[in-house]
Amino acid sequence: MKNTRLLSTIVLLLWSGYLWAQTPNFIVIIADDLGYSDVGYHGLRTDIPTPNIDALANKGVQFSEGYVTAPVCAPSRAGLLTGVYQQRFGFKDNPGPFRPSPEIVPGISHDYPTIAQELKKVGYNTAAIGKWHLGGQEDNSFIPTGKGFDYYYGFLGGASSYYFEDHATQFFLENDQPIQTPNRYLTSLFGDKAVEYILQQDKAKPFFMYWAPNAVHSPLQAPEGVLEKFKHIKDPKRQKLVAMQFVMDQNIGRIVDALETKGLMDNTMIVFISDNGGKPHENASYNLPLNGAKGSLFDGGIRVPYFMYYPKMIKEGEKYDEMVSSLDIMPTFLSLANTKPTQKLSGVNLLPYISNEITKQPHDKLYWKNANKWGVRDQDWKLFYDQDSDKVRLFHLAEDAYEKEDVYDQYPEQVERLTKAYQEWDYQNSSFSWGWNPSAVGKYKTENQFTFEELISEKLASEEFADVMVVENPAKTGINTSNKVLHLKVDQHHEKYFLRARHSPMMKRGNKVAHIKVKSKQNFRLNLTMIDDKKGNVSAYAHKEYNGNDEWQDLVFDFTDWKGMKSKGIELSFEGLENNEDIYLDDIWWNVQKKEIKNNETVRVENIQAYKSIFQKDKQVLVWKPIPNVNAYTIYHNEEVIGTADQHFHLLPVDYQLKDIKVKASKIN
Repeated sequence: MKNTRLLSTIVLLLWSGYLWAQTPNFIVIIADDLGYSDVGYHGLRTDIPTPNIDALANKGVQFSEGYVTAPVCAPSRAGLLTGVYQQRFGFKDNPGPFRPSPEIVPGISHDYPTIAQELKKVGYNTAAIGKWHLGGQEDNSFIPTGKGFDYYYGFLGGASSYYFEDHATQFFLENDQPIQTPNRYLTSLFGDKAVEYILQQDKAKPFFMYWAPNAVHSPLQAPEGVLEKFKHIKDPKRQKLVAMQFVMDQNIGRIVDALETKGLMDNTMIVFISDNGGKPHENASYNLPLNGAKGSLFDGGIRVPYFMYYPKMIKEGEKYDEMVSSLDIMPTFLSLANTKPTQKLSGVNLLPYISNEITKQPHDKLYWKNANKWGVRDQDWKLFYDQDSDKVRLFHLAEDAYEKEDVYDQYPEQVERLTKAYQEWDYQNSSFSWGWNPSAVGKYKTENQFTFEELISEKLASEEFADVMVVENPAKTGINTSNKVLHLKVDQHHEKYFLRARHSPMMKRGNKVAHIKVKSKQNFRLNLTMIDDKKGNVSAYAHKEYNGNDEWQDLVFDFTDWKGMKSKGIELSFEGLENNEDIYLDDIWWNVQKKEIKNNETVRVENIQAYKSIFQKDKQVLVWKPIPNVNAYTIYHNEEVIGTADQHFHLLPVDYQLKDIKVKASKIN
């Protein structure tokens, strides 16, 4: 009996291994702001060599009319990773501070599984490397490891420098932890991580890798040696873009080499796509012959380089000219992985269309909604709202493929038909969203707080300190019980030590008093300088003394006399450092309170406001500016306690008046 069970187990394991061996690996390569013309295989430009991209494209199927679901980065990526129009769950714009209520937090809805979550259920290893831009800065459940990825290496925001002068990069994560990044060109660093991941894989278990370098998104930065290769290009911006694209192409070549080394190339489907069109005026990309650019619903903003490679099922040199979408990636993957989606998907499995097993078009219509922009396209016609000209436009694509002649006034019946189709589609979308345009999403604006407790997008740089890194708080006592703080390591002696932030951390209109918590065993003077333009001109300056008692102290910097409205950056400078004792900083907190904080519970709660609840019509949402190191608040109505909150908002009856409400700090971390 035991032998029979053992034999059955062995057979089952062998069969599972066989099935896994037959199941393909999947890699999505998503470029950032890549122009339609800026790949060699399109044959539209001669100044941008992309041999590795071209080789894959020529061995697979090229989609001449491949569309993404948004003309900007984040919502496009959300649609790709869920296979569902991202507007269904409110992802209509890049994560931004505006929304209808604090009840809304940017991120991929937990009701809509990602490709990684679906594939993980059937035994796949999963990894995301590079730019995320899909939430997580306000709620950690939206970071990649909360969205089905076993491994993550990259940054959460929408853009990053390609070079790091030092290790001050606390917004980079490996899995869910802030990390130091090597001083290496960023696209190549992401290439290193992709190669490492592939070489760790086993043929017996399939994997899915989402490789998302931020090339060729601004800033325009490229290695000097690569720039030299393209010195014949006279436009300096174009030269940098071509060099950046070349580096990305070289790293795609490294990924292919790693697959071949592991013997995985023939059993791996590779999809290459851009998240949206190029932005010629910013990154010198080219979308021609398409009209428009990133941010618009002309084809130049949403029609992108797009191909699939999978030699087991896709012939070399295939071209597919029907309208396809980035939404089709997920259903194609799930079909090959022999699994069904949890949610009904908006895309289709493209393989039977490519092979002509199905001869009709994959999509009757495609739809877009991004902030205030909207659009719909069928096989012959495209109708969309052009925000730049504040005009609805109609193009007859069957006769005008590059959208040169607006025929809105000539075909009212097409306008009516397509408008109705769009409205029926939009009716299914979430009415709540977030973004950068309050007229499109709502007037509530989040009160961001610069704290090392959270994952933040600011980059702090220093040439004098030996190390600048987020670490565990060495002393959770007194006024600072944060888990994470900034560590400044003193090594060589300097007259002054500088720490610079590219932006003034969360300074808002009227909040001109800065509080910085400091701890060290040595005394020093700390100077805070406000920078009011990109040239680095000093607009305001203040200093404070720290007594070196090795206890957390709140240093207060008063800028109420400063006439500026918003700073472009800050600089902290330290004077009088005599030894190598470390320095710890936390919470660069802007408010209107000039008194030194000695007890967090006595700090006055500021910016108390009320907004209508979007989920409960008989409620309003009370919001306030959070206080560092305070994790609970008591709410009073006419001096009576009516509740407590562990967030910076609380639901109230809709008829309560704001003048009768008080909020006080009540619990410290």
